[in-house]
Formats: sequence, C-alpha cells, structure tokens
Amino acid sequence: MTKRFESKKRLKRKWLLEYLFLLLFAYLLIRLCIYTLVDISPTSYFSMKDLSKSFYEEMKASTINNPTVLLSYRGHAVSLKQPLLAASKPSNKKIYLYSTHNKETYQTGEKVTQAALDFKTALNDFQVDVHLEEGDIQEFVEMNNYAYYQSYQASRLFIEDALKKDTYDLIIDLHRDATSKNNSTLKTDEKSYAKVLFVIGGKNVMYRENYAIAEEIHEAIEKKLPKLSRGILVQTGSSVNGIYNQDLNANMILLELGGNQNTYEEVQNTISVIAPIIGEYLYGKTI
Repeated sequence: MTKRFESKKRLKRKWLLEYLFLLLFAYLLIRLCIYTLVDISPTSYFSMKDLSKSFYEEMKASTINNPTVLLSYRGHAVSLKQPLLAASKPSNKKIYLYSTHNKETYQTGEKVTQAALDFKTALNDFQVDVHLEEGDIQEFVEMNNYAYYQSYQASRLFIEDALKKDTYDLIIDLHRDATSKNNSTLKTDEKSYAKVLFVIGGKNVMYRENYAIAEEIHEAIEKKLPKLSRGILVQTGSSVNGIYNQDLNANMILLELGGNQNTYEEVQNTISVIAPIIGEYLYGKTI
C-alpha cells in the first residue's frame, strides 16, 4: 500500500514538472515570436517593458501615416490620398507609368518606352514622382506564349505587383495609336503636336471613377491648347477589351500619345504641354 502511494506521488510530481515545463516553453515561444516581429537588441529581449514598447511602435508604424488603396475586382477602390496623420514634410504625388504594348514605335523609329521616359522626366520637373515600369511586358508575353490580345493579362501581373509595393495617385498605361497623320496631329503657327486620346474601359467596375479623371485632364488640355486632345473613347463592344485592367484601381487611365505617323519631335512637343497639366491636376492647383 505504501509503495502504491509513493508511486502515485511520483506520478503527480512528474505531471507537475511536465506542466511547468510546457508553461515555460510556451512563455519562451511567445517571447521569441514577438522578438522576431520587432527590431530590438538581444539585451532588451529580456525586458518585458522594452519588448512591449517595441512591439507597439512596430504595429503603430505599419498602420499610421501610410496611404492605403483597397483593391477589389468586384468592389470599388478606396484611395486615401492624404496620410491619416499630418506628416512633417508632405510627400510628392506619385504616378505608376507603364506601357502594355511597349514595342509600339513612332514614324521616326522611337518606341513608346522612350516617350514614357521623357514623360517621366517632364513630370519630375513638376514635383511628381514617377515609377516607370522597367519590365519588358511584350517580352513577358512572348516568353509565356501569350497571344498579342492577351497583353493586358500580362501587364495586369506587373500592375498588381506594383500596387503591392506602393500606392499611386495616378496610373497611366501609355500607348501610341495607329491612325492617319491628320487624325493624330495638331498644327499651330509655331509647332506641330501629336494629339492625345483617353481610352476608358466601359465594362470595368471603376468606369465612372476612371472616366472622371480622364474628363478632368481632357478639359484642362482643351483650355491650354484646344484640339490637342481627341477626347475620351469608351470601349464597350464585344470585340474590344472593355476593361484594360482599370478595374484594379480608381485612378487609372489609358493614354494614346500620338500615332504611328507622328514624328518624335511632335510627341515631345505634346509632352511639354500635358506634363504640367497633369501636375496641376494631381496637386489641385497651378504649380
């Protein structure tokens, strides 16, 4: 009887030790998980006060003063263009600039990617930060055996990746049109310009928001240099794309900058006109 009692006693002691060991292990594991989430020194790791403070600061930094864009294929994007809390120094407006058909060329041989580069430089002069897509979208199309009409499926992957990394006040898919010289050119007494055309997918859930942006910029161009803009083309037919990835964000437009028969000098002349207009649109004032 005594031996059985002692055996039970040892068994309870064993359970108690195992229970205490599990508690200690769980405590250390929780500390280790928190430690990996924050940037603190190993010495502070043993101070619960420092650990809690660092964890709080890390969580606060990830949620405050960061503009947010909520993307949904079925819903509407919500863009917070201003930080939740006032920053010590206001940041510049941002544009993501890419070309789905990046191998399109002008009459004088320059590609639309060269126009995008010059467009970026001009926008920088008006305090607009431009993330110019460096990836070759058409090369990606060819590598994955996509058909040409599937180019927008390819560029969608680039856009989604860019939106995961940052938020943008305006997203522009830059193209050059294929049309007659008369249709794509504006001649004045002083210069010749490549006309611009805004294209909005009428079948995308962000149609109204994207159209409003195109309309505002178009009207500003009309005031600055009448007839430089060919207007806004809404694509809704069964034989057209109708979306152009504009369902991804409320701040997206497709811009046709000139046509295949325009010289690059005409394209540059147009860039010099529309860059300040877009800068004014983004900042809501003349800059």
